[in-house]
Amino acid sequence: MVYLPHLRLPPGLGRAFWLALLLVSMVELAMHSEWVIHRYRAVFAIGRAYDKLHHIESVPPQVLFLGNSRTDNGIDPRTVSKSWANNHASGFNLGLPGANAIVYQGELKRLDDRGLLGMQAIHTVVIGLDESALQEDNSLGYIGFLADRTALLESGRYLDWLGSYFRLWSYSANLRQLREPEKLFRFVESSMHEVDAVGGDASACHGYRVGFGSTQNAIQVARQESASQRPPSPDVVSFLWRGIDILKSRGVRIFVTIPPLRDRPSAFVDQSHASEPYRALIDQLRERGVNVLPVAGDFMPSEFVNAGHLNDRGAQRYSALLGRQLAATGSR
Repeated sequence: MVYLPHLRLPPGLGRAFWLALLLVSMVELAMHSEWVIHRYRAVFAIGRAYDKLHHIESVPPQVLFLGNSRTDNGIDPRTVSKSWANNHASGFNLGLPGANAIVYQGELKRLDDRGLLGMQAIHTVVIGLDESALQEDNSLGYIGFLADRTALLESGRYLDWLGSYFRLWSYSANLRQLREPEKLFRFVESSMHEVDAVGGDASACHGYRVGFGSTQNAIQVARQESASQRPPSPDVVSFLWRGIDILKSRGVRIFVTIPPLRDRPSAFVDQSHASEPYRALIDQLRERGVNVLPVAGDFMPSEFVNAGHLNDRGAQRYSALLGRQLAATGSR
């Protein structure tokens, strides 16, 4: 028989270890509570995402606009409705800054699991598609909360799948933002009473973020613009097809709109050799029965807050144009 030496811990260390483990476990459990995350919607982007999703689940729209920040601050569902022949339909903007197709698919799977996709609820989805939506990006930590775990596992994204269970680990980079005084102040304020997310409550403008721009993260803008220089990630594109398959299985009408840019043409229509993979993807969308709307053009620099994001004036014009395009398809 082998005898192991008896290890003695310094006095109090054992209790300190278990106390630390208890505190970490409590924080981890809190990260799995949508109520807790939603409480801090003024601090973390994932909290605002839950704000939008909870509103959709309580008041399901008929038309859903899906995308990232270019959709979030570029499409006003009320203006779309006014210029569309189907102007009695309710619409909601589910644009999330920094989201990509992995997140889009997870959102659609969540809504489908709740029976919200189909002719009795969300019967039309308009996807605002840009190059960054097809790139690997989880800078705001959405994947650990919103991605479809089954799809992650089937796609071999084991770290992302594991991160959806150990969120304190996968979301640690975003939690470190609390070192910033402004973030920390909003965290303390949100702990004391309800504080709306930047841009207001989800119901205020049907999810559209008015006056966006002053809060736009410069690093996020640069990341989105640099995405046009890289081909789409095959792994991320596969989630786009998964999401479209969910919609088609429920008979949801699918449209794709390409948000306008200030300084360059979108890679989806640019004729350069580097943009060929994006043009090919548009052809694949059409082959799958997705209606790709014409690219909106002729926007003035004064209608943008930066290279890739419209201000409210530009968003209202883009939304009105989008409504007319939807009407022109004959879709009612």
